[in-house]
Amino acid sequence: MNYFNRFISATIILSIFLSYSCTFDSEEEFFKNYYCDTTNITYNDLTYIFTDICAVCHSQTITYRDGILTDTYESTKLSIKTGLVIPSIKHTGPYPMPYQQPKLSDCDITKIEAWINARFPIDTNKTSMIKDFNTHKQDYNINTNK
Repeated sequence: MNYFNRFISATIILSIFLSYSCTFDSEEEFFKNYYCDTTNITYNDLTYIFTDICAVCHSQTITYRDGILTDTYESTKLSIKTGLVIPSIKHTGPYPMPYQQPKLSDCDITKIEAWINARFPIDTNKTSMIKDFNTHKQDYNINTNK
């Protein structure tokens, strides 16, 4: 009987734990108190979006939309000034981007908007490191073809 009581007690405790362990229904609910830092945002803070996500389809070597290039600072800035990028990344325009991918996080979109509102700042110290890496990436055996 002692084993039976332990089994029942363990089952009840496990049931209670499992029923309350997942309280969030969505990623937004889970991260609602997450702080999205947009202080002093520069292009260099956003290259993971522009070069790793957007430039796969919007670069000097390949583009599916004329006038939208994101593989360099200047091309990204000019592309955003067309007025086509923000509605696309917010999924409010006719061409939701990234194409056939989930929408960028609200924080990433907020960072891009903060960068635009700050008039497209760039950190020249970080830029030289990026240029050096791009120039020598073959030396590191990094495959950038996606």
